[in-house]
Amino acid sequence: MSRKILIIKSSSMGDVIHALPVAFDVKQAMPDAEVHWVVEESFADIPDLSPFIDRKILTAFRRWRKHPLARQTREEFSELKRMLRREKYDCVIDIQGLMRSALVAKLSGAESWGYSKDTIREPLASRLYTHTLPVAENLRPVRRYRTMASRVLGYDIDPDSPRYGLSVKPMIPAGVTRPYAALAVNTSRAEKLWPQSRWIDAARELEKEGLQSVLFWGNETERRRVEEIASAVKNAVVIPRSSLKALAQIIAGAVCLAGVDTGLTHLGAALGVPSVGIIVGTSAELFSLVSEKACATVGDNGVVPDTIEVLSALHAVRNAQWSSER
Repeated sequence: MSRKILIIKSSSMGDVIHALPVAFDVKQAMPDAEVHWVVEESFADIPDLSPFIDRKILTAFRRWRKHPLARQTREEFSELKRMLRREKYDCVIDIQGLMRSALVAKLSGAESWGYSKDTIREPLASRLYTHTLPVAENLRPVRRYRTMASRVLGYDIDPDSPRYGLSVKPMIPAGVTRPYAALAVNTSRAEKLWPQSRWIDAARELEKEGLQSVLFWGNETERRRVEEIASAVKNAVVIPRSSLKALAQIIAGAVCLAGVDTGLTHLGAALGVPSVGIIVGTSAELFSLVSEKACATVGDNGVVPDTIEVLSALHAVRNAQWSSER
Protein backbone atom coordinates (compact mmCIF):
# COMPACT_ATOMS: atom_id res chain seq x y z
CA MET A 1 0.00 0.00 0.00
CA SER A 2 1.43 3.39 -0.99
CA ARG A 3 2.15 5.98 1.67
CA LYS A 4 0.90 9.55 1.56
CA ILE A 5 3.62 11.93 2.74
CA LEU A 6 3.39 15.65 3.45
CA ILE A 7 6.56 17.74 3.25
CA ILE A 8 6.42 21.23 4.77
CA LYS A 9 8.92 23.70 3.32
CA SER A 10 7.00 26.84 2.53
CA SER A 11 9.56 29.67 2.25
CA SER A 12 11.73 31.41 1.27
CA MET A 13 12.42 30.93 -2.44
CA GLY A 14 16.00 29.73 -2.17
CA ASP A 15 15.15 27.44 0.75
CA VAL A 16 12.23 25.84 -1.09
CA ILE A 17 14.51 25.21 -4.07
CA HIS A 18 17.15 23.68 -1.78
CA ALA A 19 14.50 21.34 -0.39
CA LEU A 20 13.37 19.93 -3.76
CA PRO A 21 15.94 17.08 -3.74
CA VAL A 22 13.89 15.66 -0.85
CA ALA A 23 11.07 14.88 -3.28
CA PHE A 24 13.52 13.18 -5.65
CA ASP A 25 14.94 11.10 -2.78
CA VAL A 26 11.52 10.02 -1.55
CA LYS A 27 10.39 8.87 -4.98
CA GLN A 28 13.64 7.00 -5.59
CA ALA A 29 13.33 5.16 -2.29
CA MET A 30 9.54 4.80 -2.34
CA PRO A 31 8.29 4.91 -5.97
CA ASP A 32 4.66 4.38 -4.95
CA ALA A 33 4.62 7.16 -2.36
CA GLU A 34 2.33 10.14 -2.89
CA VAL A 35 4.24 13.32 -2.07
CA HIS A 36 2.39 16.50 -1.13
CA TRP A 37 4.19 19.79 -0.46
CA VAL A 38 3.18 22.82 1.63
CA VAL A 39 4.41 26.11 0.15
CA GLU A 40 3.58 29.80 0.62
CA GLU A 41 1.41 31.22 -2.15
CA SER A 42 4.24 33.56 -3.24
CA PHE A 43 6.32 30.54 -4.22
CA ALA A 44 3.54 28.37 -5.60
CA ASP A 45 5.32 27.84 -8.93
CA ILE A 46 8.35 26.15 -7.39
CA PRO A 47 6.89 22.71 -6.52
CA ASP A 48 5.49 22.58 -10.06
CA LEU A 49 9.07 22.39 -11.37
CA SER A 50 9.53 18.96 -9.79
CA PRO A 51 7.88 15.91 -11.39
CA PHE A 52 8.28 14.14 -8.04
CA ILE A 53 5.72 16.28 -6.20
CA ASP A 54 2.17 15.06 -6.69
CA ARG A 55 0.28 17.92 -5.08
CA LYS A 56 1.01 21.32 -3.59
CA ILE A 57 -0.89 22.87 -0.70
CA LEU A 58 -0.75 26.64 -0.40
CA THR A 59 -0.47 28.68 2.76
CA ALA A 60 -0.58 32.45 3.05
CA PHE A 61 0.94 33.25 6.44
CA ARG A 62 2.68 36.35 5.09
CA ARG A 63 -0.69 37.73 4.06
CA TRP A 64 -2.69 36.33 6.97
CA ARG A 65 -0.50 37.93 9.63
CA LYS A 66 -1.28 41.37 8.22
CA HIS A 67 -5.00 40.84 8.93
CA PRO A 68 -5.19 37.95 11.43
CA LEU A 69 -8.79 38.58 12.47
CA ALA A 70 -10.21 39.30 9.03
CA ARG A 71 -13.01 37.06 7.83
CA GLN A 72 -11.07 35.98 4.76
CA THR A 73 -8.10 34.98 6.89
CA ARG A 74 -10.26 32.91 9.23
CA GLU A 75 -12.04 31.21 6.35
CA GLU A 76 -8.84 30.38 4.49
CA PHE A 77 -7.18 29.05 7.62
CA SER A 78 -10.19 26.87 8.40
CA GLU A 79 -10.18 25.52 4.85
CA LEU A 80 -6.48 24.70 5.17
CA LYS A 81 -7.21 22.64 8.28
CA ARG A 82 -10.11 20.81 6.59
CA MET A 83 -7.99 20.08 3.52
CA LEU A 84 -5.11 18.69 5.58
CA ARG A 85 -7.41 16.49 7.68
CA ARG A 86 -9.16 15.09 4.59
CA GLU A 87 -5.88 13.81 3.17
CA LYS A 88 -5.19 11.50 6.15
CA TYR A 89 -1.42 11.60 5.77
CA ASP A 90 0.68 8.65 6.85
CA CYS A 91 3.58 10.94 7.65
CA VAL A 92 4.16 14.70 7.96
CA ILE A 93 7.72 16.05 7.88
CA ASP A 94 8.38 19.70 8.71
CA ILE A 95 11.78 20.66 7.32
CA GLN A 96 11.03 24.38 7.80
CA GLY A 97 11.30 24.44 11.58
CA LEU A 98 9.21 27.51 12.41
CA MET A 99 6.10 27.98 14.54
CA ARG A 100 3.93 28.52 11.48
CA SER A 101 5.18 25.36 9.76
CA ALA A 102 4.88 23.33 12.96
CA LEU A 103 1.30 24.59 13.26
CA VAL A 104 0.56 23.22 9.79
CA ALA A 105 1.96 19.86 10.89
CA LYS A 106 -0.27 19.96 13.96
CA LEU A 107 -3.34 20.94 11.94
CA SER A 108 -2.94 17.85 9.77
CA GLY A 109 -3.89 15.64 12.69
CA ALA A 110 -1.33 13.12 11.44
CA GLU A 111 1.85 11.72 12.95
CA SER A 112 4.48 14.41 12.47
CA TRP A 113 8.23 14.85 12.65
CA GLY A 114 10.31 17.98 13.15
CA TYR A 115 13.67 19.15 14.46
CA SER A 116 14.47 18.75 18.15
CA LYS A 117 14.31 21.83 20.38
CA ASP A 118 18.09 22.22 20.41
CA THR A 119 18.41 22.03 16.60
CA ILE A 120 15.43 24.14 15.51
CA ARG A 121 15.28 27.87 14.78
CA GLU A 122 12.18 28.41 16.93
CA PRO A 123 12.40 25.96 19.89
CA LEU A 124 8.74 26.26 20.87
CA ALA A 125 7.82 24.76 17.51
CA SER A 126 9.29 21.40 18.55
CA ARG A 127 6.44 20.97 21.05
CA LEU A 128 3.90 20.71 18.25
CA TYR A 129 5.36 17.58 16.63
CA THR A 130 4.59 13.97 17.48
CA HIS A 131 8.29 13.15 17.16
CA THR A 132 11.50 15.18 16.99
CA LEU A 133 14.95 14.42 15.63
CA PRO A 134 18.26 16.22 16.22
CA VAL A 135 19.65 17.34 12.85
CA ALA A 136 22.61 19.72 13.09
CA GLU A 137 21.83 23.32 12.16
CA ASN A 138 25.30 23.90 10.71
CA LEU A 139 24.74 21.49 7.83
CA ARG A 140 24.29 23.07 4.41
CA PRO A 141 20.53 23.46 3.81
CA VAL A 142 20.24 20.88 1.01
CA ARG A 143 21.99 18.26 3.10
CA ARG A 144 20.05 19.10 6.26
CA TYR A 145 16.66 18.76 4.58
CA ARG A 146 17.61 15.49 2.88
CA THR A 147 19.03 14.11 6.11
CA MET A 148 15.85 14.89 8.04
CA ALA A 149 13.54 13.23 5.52
CA SER A 150 15.75 10.15 5.07
CA ARG A 151 15.96 9.57 8.81
CA VAL A 152 12.20 9.84 9.21
CA LEU A 153 11.38 7.56 6.29
CA GLY A 154 14.24 5.11 6.77
CA TYR A 155 16.15 5.24 3.49
CA ASP A 156 19.79 5.99 2.71
CA ILE A 157 21.11 8.97 0.74
CA ASP A 158 24.42 9.94 -0.78
CA PRO A 159 24.83 13.24 1.10
CA ASP A 160 27.28 14.62 -1.45
CA SER A 161 25.20 13.94 -4.57
CA PRO A 162 21.77 15.59 -4.35
CA ARG A 163 19.48 15.31 -7.35
CA TYR A 164 16.77 17.82 -8.28
CA GLY A 165 15.42 16.21 -11.45
CA LEU A 166 13.50 19.34 -12.39
CA SER A 167 11.47 19.46 -15.57
CA VAL A 168 11.41 22.87 -17.27
CA LYS A 169 11.01 23.68 -20.95
CA PRO A 170 13.40 26.53 -21.93
CA MET A 171 11.88 29.74 -23.27
CA ILE A 172 13.87 32.38 -25.15
CA PRO A 173 12.63 35.83 -24.07
CA ALA A 174 11.61 38.62 -26.42
CA GLY A 175 14.49 40.84 -27.49
CA VAL A 176 17.07 38.06 -27.27
CA THR A 177 18.59 37.21 -30.65
CA ARG A 178 21.61 35.11 -29.70
CA PRO A 179 23.01 33.06 -26.79
CA TYR A 180 22.58 34.82 -23.47
CA ALA A 181 23.78 34.92 -19.89
CA ALA A 182 21.24 35.25 -17.10
CA LEU A 183 22.29 37.80 -14.49
CA ALA A 184 20.54 37.67 -11.11
CA VAL A 185 21.76 40.97 -9.70
CA ASN A 186 18.99 41.66 -7.16
CA THR A 187 18.37 40.44 -3.64
CA SER A 188 16.15 41.54 -0.78
CA ARG A 189 19.12 42.33 1.48
CA ALA A 190 21.43 45.19 0.52
CA GLU A 191 24.46 43.59 2.17
CA LYS A 192 24.27 40.72 -0.35
CA LEU A 193 24.48 42.97 -3.43
CA TRP A 194 27.51 42.93 -5.71
CA PRO A 195 28.62 46.43 -6.79
CA GLN A 196 26.69 47.73 -9.78
CA SER A 197 29.88 48.86 -11.54
CA ARG A 198 31.17 45.30 -11.47
CA TRP A 199 27.97 43.99 -13.01
CA ILE A 200 28.40 46.49 -15.83
CA ASP A 201 32.00 45.44 -16.38
CA ALA A 202 31.06 41.76 -16.36
CA ALA A 203 28.16 42.26 -18.79
CA ARG A 204 30.36 44.23 -21.16
CA GLU A 205 32.91 41.40 -21.20
CA LEU A 206 30.16 38.86 -21.85
CA GLU A 207 28.98 41.03 -24.76
CA LYS A 208 32.47 40.88 -26.24
CA GLU A 209 32.24 37.09 -26.05
CA GLY A 210 28.98 37.13 -28.01
CA LEU A 211 26.58 36.72 -25.11
CA GLN A 212 23.65 39.01 -24.46
CA SER A 213 22.93 39.77 -20.82
CA VAL A 214 19.41 39.13 -19.52
CA LEU A 215 18.42 40.76 -16.22
CA PHE A 216 15.46 40.29 -13.87
CA TRP A 217 13.59 42.38 -11.32
CA GLY A 218 10.74 42.03 -8.84
CA ASN A 219 10.05 45.54 -7.50
CA GLU A 220 10.66 49.14 -8.50
CA THR A 221 14.01 49.44 -6.72
CA GLU A 222 15.22 46.33 -8.51
CA ARG A 223 13.83 47.54 -11.83
CA ARG A 224 15.78 50.79 -11.58
CA ARG A 225 18.95 48.88 -10.74
CA VAL A 226 18.76 46.52 -13.71
CA GLU A 227 17.76 49.31 -16.10
CA GLU A 228 20.81 51.31 -15.04
CA ILE A 229 23.02 48.31 -15.69
CA ALA A 230 21.35 47.51 -19.02
CA SER A 231 21.65 51.11 -20.20
CA ALA A 232 25.42 50.84 -19.91
CA VAL A 233 25.71 47.53 -21.76
CA LYS A 234 25.11 46.99 -25.47
CA ASN A 235 22.26 44.58 -26.29
CA ALA A 236 21.39 43.86 -22.64
CA VAL A 237 17.74 42.88 -22.10
CA VAL A 238 15.62 43.64 -19.04
CA ILE A 239 12.87 41.05 -18.64
CA PRO A 240 9.41 42.38 -17.68
CA ARG A 241 8.22 41.35 -14.25
CA SER A 242 7.30 37.70 -14.68
CA SER A 243 6.02 34.65 -12.83
CA LEU A 244 8.51 32.26 -11.27
CA LYS A 245 7.49 29.67 -13.86
CA ALA A 246 8.37 32.03 -16.73
CA LEU A 247 11.64 33.03 -15.07
CA ALA A 248 12.58 29.37 -14.67
CA GLN A 249 11.96 28.82 -18.38
CA ILE A 250 14.09 31.83 -19.32
CA ILE A 251 16.91 30.78 -17.01
CA ALA A 252 16.75 27.23 -18.37
CA GLY A 253 17.51 28.63 -21.82
CA ALA A 254 20.63 30.54 -20.72
CA VAL A 255 24.17 29.55 -21.64
CA CYS A 256 25.23 30.42 -18.11
CA LEU A 257 24.10 32.33 -15.03
CA ALA A 258 25.81 34.59 -12.53
CA GLY A 259 24.02 35.91 -9.49
CA VAL A 260 24.19 36.97 -5.88
CA ASP A 261 22.88 34.82 -3.02
CA THR A 262 19.25 34.93 -4.09
CA GLY A 263 16.52 32.53 -5.13
CA LEU A 264 16.99 32.92 -8.89
CA THR A 265 20.69 32.07 -8.63
CA HIS A 266 19.95 28.89 -6.71
CA LEU A 267 17.21 28.12 -9.23
CA GLY A 268 19.72 28.34 -12.08
CA ALA A 269 22.00 25.85 -10.31
CA ALA A 270 19.05 23.55 -9.61
CA LEU A 271 18.12 23.62 -13.30
CA GLY A 272 21.63 22.54 -14.25
CA VAL A 273 22.59 25.81 -15.95
CA PRO A 274 26.35 26.48 -15.57
CA SER A 275 26.13 28.89 -12.66
CA VAL A 276 28.32 31.09 -10.49
CA GLY A 277 27.12 32.34 -7.13
CA ILE A 278 28.54 35.62 -5.90
CA ILE A 279 28.60 35.59 -2.10
CA VAL A 280 29.11 38.94 -0.39
CA GLY A 281 27.10 39.17 2.83
CA THR A 282 26.40 35.53 3.75
CA SER A 283 28.40 32.39 4.47
CA ALA A 284 29.92 30.73 1.43
CA GLU A 285 30.17 27.50 3.40
CA LEU A 286 26.41 27.38 3.99
CA PHE A 287 25.08 29.06 0.85
CA SER A 288 27.33 27.90 -1.96
CA LEU A 289 25.47 26.75 -5.05
CA VAL A 290 24.36 23.12 -5.21
CA SER A 291 23.84 21.56 -8.61
CA GLU A 292 23.84 18.24 -10.44
CA LYS A 293 26.10 19.86 -13.02
CA ALA A 294 28.81 22.52 -13.20
CA CYS A 295 28.63 25.39 -10.71
CA ALA A 296 30.94 27.51 -8.59
CA THR A 297 30.76 30.01 -5.75
CA VAL A 298 33.08 32.99 -5.32
CA GLY A 299 33.43 35.42 -2.44
CA ASP A 300 32.35 35.04 1.17
CA ASN A 301 30.84 37.03 4.00
CA GLY A 302 32.71 40.34 3.84
CA VAL A 303 34.83 39.22 0.88
CA VAL A 304 33.76 40.92 -2.35
CA PRO A 305 35.06 39.14 -5.48
CA ASP A 306 36.28 41.26 -8.38
CA THR A 307 35.01 41.09 -11.95
CA ILE A 308 37.90 38.97 -13.19
CA GLU A 309 37.24 36.32 -10.53
CA VAL A 310 33.56 36.08 -11.47
CA LEU A 311 34.27 35.89 -15.20
CA SER A 312 36.97 33.27 -14.68
CA ALA A 313 34.53 31.17 -12.68
CA LEU A 314 31.91 31.52 -15.42
CA HIS A 315 34.41 30.36 -18.04
CA ALA A 316 35.36 27.40 -15.84
CA VAL A 317 31.82 26.16 -15.29
CA ARG A 318 30.92 26.60 -18.97
CA ASN A 319 33.98 24.61 -20.01
CA ALA A 320 33.25 21.91 -17.43
CA GLN A 321 29.68 21.61 -18.67
CA TRP A 322 30.81 21.46 -22.27
CA SER A 323 33.34 18.75 -21.48
CA SER A 324 30.80 16.64 -19.55
CA GLU A 325 28.33 16.78 -22.45
CA ARG A 326 30.81 15.71 -25.12
